[in-house]
Amino acid sequence: MHKIKFLLFIFVLLVASCTPQATPIPTPIPSETPQPPTKTPEPSLTPTKTMTATPASTPTQVWVRNGPGIVQCPILLYHHVAISPIESQYYVHPENFALHMQALDEWGFTPIPLSLLVKAITEGAKLPPRPIVISFDDGRLDIYENAFPIMQEHDFIGVFYIISSGLGDDGLVGIDELKEMAAAGWEIGSHSYSHADLSTLDTDASYREVVNSRYELEQALGVPINSFAYPFGTITELAGAQVHTAAYESAVGLGHTHTQGPGNLFYLQRRPISWDYDLKLLALVLGWEGPINLEKP
Repeated sequence: MHKIKFLLFIFVLLVASCTPQATPIPTPIPSETPQPPTKTPEPSLTPTKTMTATPASTPTQVWVRNGPGIVQCPILLYHHVAISPIESQYYVHPENFALHMQALDEWGFTPIPLSLLVKAITEGAKLPPRPIVISFDDGRLDIYENAFPIMQEHDFIGVFYIISSGLGDDGLVGIDELKEMAAAGWEIGSHSYSHADLSTLDTDASYREVVNSRYELEQALGVPINSFAYPFGTITELAGAQVHTAAYESAVGLGHTHTQGPGNLFYLQRRPISWDYDLKLLALVLGWEGPINLEKP
């Protein structure tokens, strides 16, 4: 009996060893949040950085429409640009004048024709950010010899008021010089016939100074004479009426403001510049509050 049990035990062991065992299934290991498959990004039509214009060597000024009506524009007045033989206040040394022009350039002022200022006042016109008019009285030859070439170095233009009876006289500009300046963009105006004090003249004499001087200059130079400068800055009711009779578009006098408009179109305010104007004083007149370069050009 015991032998039979022993044989059955052996049989069971043999059967168990021949039965295949199931392979255990591995338990998944928890991972981080599943990541999407990596792919090469497609090019975007939107730039990846802000596009900025390449700055020019000289910043481009944006001209903005001014007027019609009040326009802020300083008008400077020079008489001589030369070494004074008598230490006169009307003489500005050429080196000092060169410093003035260099400063205007560095400070961003743009000289404009007087006619453009008049257009802005009467009709409206585009002007640069800091417009300025540079004017000269009396028709002195030193303006042609000294001021004109200095201003050309900066591509500046001016307006030159001429005494019609003195064309070509000693120390005064002649027709050829004025035509050259006009061809370079300068405007020519009348500073009367003989530079007489208009407040002392009768009707006929005043007419010759104000009205006839325009026609004489236009005939001699072949350029339009559209502006009148009152000698000594003196305006009278008679002279003011004759300025209109001669059909001038504007007239200029003296003053201390940059405000130009319809109310003073025939007495535009000019700031006289004398021998003692250094750059600090010029900056004060123009309202410039930036750096001042005192180095000579």
